[in-house]
Order: sequence, then C-alpha cells, then structure tokens
Amino acid sequence: MKTITSFILFLMMYSYGIGQVKHHDIILGAQYSNQQLLDAVENANWCGYFHQTENYELRFDDGAIVKLKNKLQLQSNGNESIMNEKCFQNVLTKSEYVHIINSDGWIMVPKEKVITKSKSN
Repeated sequence: MKTITSFILFLMMYSYGIGQVKHHDIILGAQYSNQQLLDAVENANWCGYFHQTENYELRFDDGAIVKLKNKLQLQSNGNESIMNEKCFQNVLTKSEYVHIINSDGWIMVPKEKVITKSKSN
C-alpha cells in the first residue's frame, strides 16, 4: 500500500512539473493563434534551453516570438525540486532557428533538404 501511495505522489509531483507554465511572453505572428502557440510550447520539453537569467527567445515562421521563463521565474512557482540543474544554460539567449508548428501541434525546426547531383559518366 505504501508503494502505491508513493507512486501516486510521485506521479502527481511529476505531472505538476510537466504542467507548469514554461513561457514568459508570447507575441503573436500572422498564422498561429495564441492557443496553438501555448499548446505547442507547453507540451514541448525545453530542458537545456531554459536560461539561467534571461528569457530564451523562440522565433516562428509567421513572425511570432515566444520567450521562455528563466530559472528564477520557474523556481518562483515552487518547482525548484522538480527542475534539474542541467535544464538551465547561460550561453544562448535566443534560438538560431526559425520554428514551425506542424499539423499535429508539435514544434519543429525545418531542415533544408540536400539534393546531390548524380554523376554521369
């Protein structure tokens, strides 16, 4: 019985950490709605992208900008025990990529397709 209770407590704490608000600010672009951006950002795993002191900036193909919360902002929500120290970095303050939201609602970074020319003899 204690094992089940401990497991349920762990699941509740884990889901609380996963369910926390990860963004600080959203500036809408031309295509994605506020809800599409919210859902996509909140469902993504940003561990390793959160910045120690700055709000990490994500740019989208429609001009939207989303700023993730920084370490202090995340921890002020009472999640300091849930967030692993490895989730925070202090090098980059914005993504070098332009992101899209695919038809399933996932954030993607489109890659250029490399076409190789066939050699003819």
